[in-house]
Amino acid sequence: MCGIFGYVGTNTEENPVDICLEGLRYLEYRGYDSAGIAGILDGKINACKTAGRVHDLEALIRKSELKLSIAIAHTRWATHGKPSSYNAHPHFDSEHQLAIVHNGIIENYAFLKEELIKQGIVFHSDTDTEVIAQLLSFYYKGDVLSALRKTLQQLEGTWAIALIHKKHPDQIFAATKDAPLVVGYGTKEIFLSSDPNALKKEDLDILYLQNQDIAILQADSVKIVDLEGKEKITCFEKLHHESSGHGKDNFEHFMLKEIFEQPLSIKRAMENRLNEYLGTAYFEDLTLSLHELQSINRILILGCGTSYHAGCIAAALLQNIARIPTEVDIASEFRYSDPILSEDTLVIAISQSGETADTLAAVQMVRAKKAKVLGICNVKNSKLARESDSCLFLRAGPEVSVCSTKAFTSQLTLLGLFTLFMARLRHLSKEAGQQLLHELKSLPSTVEKVLSQARDIHALAKKYAHHEHFFFIGRRYMYPTSLEAALKLKEISYLNAIGYPAGELKHGPIALIDENHVTVAMCGNAATYTKLVSNLMEIKARGGPLIAFAPRSASNLETIADDILYLPEILDPLASIPYSIAAQLFAYYIAKEKGTDIDKPRNLAKSVTVE
Repeated sequence: MCGIFGYVGTNTEENPVDICLEGLRYLEYRGYDSAGIAGILDGKINACKTAGRVHDLEALIRKSELKLSIAIAHTRWATHGKPSSYNAHPHFDSEHQLAIVHNGIIENYAFLKEELIKQGIVFHSDTDTEVIAQLLSFYYKGDVLSALRKTLQQLEGTWAIALIHKKHPDQIFAATKDAPLVVGYGTKEIFLSSDPNALKKEDLDILYLQNQDIAILQADSVKIVDLEGKEKITCFEKLHHESSGHGKDNFEHFMLKEIFEQPLSIKRAMENRLNEYLGTAYFEDLTLSLHELQSINRILILGCGTSYHAGCIAAALLQNIARIPTEVDIASEFRYSDPILSEDTLVIAISQSGETADTLAAVQMVRAKKAKVLGICNVKNSKLARESDSCLFLRAGPEVSVCSTKAFTSQLTLLGLFTLFMARLRHLSKEAGQQLLHELKSLPSTVEKVLSQARDIHALAKKYAHHEHFFFIGRRYMYPTSLEAALKLKEISYLNAIGYPAGELKHGPIALIDENHVTVAMCGNAATYTKLVSNLMEIKARGGPLIAFAPRSASNLETIADDILYLPEILDPLASIPYSIAAQLFAYYIAKEKGTDIDKPRNLAKSVTVE
């Protein structure tokens, strides 16, 4: 993960330290184990770095009164080496001539480190990144570009790198391989960032660095060369900002705010995408032709984490409603398989940030096999949007909390619309399409009804917050909903929460059921409800505490469940949305009872840009 920011300029009104701090504050979603900044002033490398968050770094900077004329900065999600001040970036060579920040993983760092130690070089951190700094210094003979090219040719893995050298005080050098970096070009100033949305200045021209690009940045120039040193033609484009996330308003946490934004975010996902007369969906940004879509005879959905759970639900929708054979795979596993794909396969790649490394690697693999790629993403400036044949955007707005809430339900809404679109292209009647469209349009009001029960859910959370173990179970659409519900609870409360198919409990996991192991039953699938009740009886017989999320029409629950949260009636294919929102609130209030850091849970980051 990790976030990189850099600044070089000749505008005396701009403070490189403040500019980089502002950039890091936006990039902190990429990791917040430690943070640091380095730059050049009066021919020396000066730096501040610390374990902790960007506000800890800022306090250290203010105390030391750090001043820099050029700067690179970093916020870290730890891969190699525990979070600490000595493992924080930037890292330096032994002679303190250069400083480097890095996002990615150097897979052969141990071999390179051993070779450098044989040369008498002393290391001061546990990171793979320091190897890059020491190797650069080893190759440096007065030409940073030459040393960087030689260094990169030795590295195996992924990287986005920014570095400065005290003998080149007006330049930042950058390089990338399978990790995002973008250059922002202003008037007599250059910005460098892992995310274009961190470039808050208006009227910037931007350039996305391509694989194996090396950039030499000065206040009034940008030069791009390839790994062989050959200069490349640069093509800048105008930066279009995403709308600001603003503050928390009157909410205690961003997560709670974003949970309550879901009626609006779901509505925005559907806005101008409904054709009620024809009973179908319409996508202005869908560039795949009707002929291409009608020729699709198989769909493969790829995602990680919450996006994978959305893909599981979408696969059931597409297969059951559109009648298209659909599979879903975890991108981090799929990328190492040898898939059978063809030109009549549509791959749907889902990523909230559009920068998820495993998903992007999987997309590159399927494109090489000539399959069409449809991206589902929340960020217009993202790499997924650029790599896909076509991309549909969630329009959920910035999601600040690390724990995804509104992006997930926007994914489900958009994928539901796409399912309707594909079904109407094939077999679904106009009348059936209109009926499903009517149910989709009712989602915001259904979600409002769930949110109105926040006090009841809070009371339920208080009652069960002292428990350490939870099962979330369901059948059909409710099984992947249970996976997502369990993920939300474990992410922010650090409890052991597992999602499981209800019918599979008796094949082993039921051994865990006792008076301390809570089961939350997601009863929102009417077609399998009676079978689910049988599973709940099996849990009850073994003394396990039982919570049911269920529609009011559900029968026989009062004598089985210890507590019931009644949720609005809704069609089975759409039930994942209100049931997930109830689970989000349940997880939020349990985490609040336990006093955890809800918006920035330990060990996590919003955008997973490493393997």
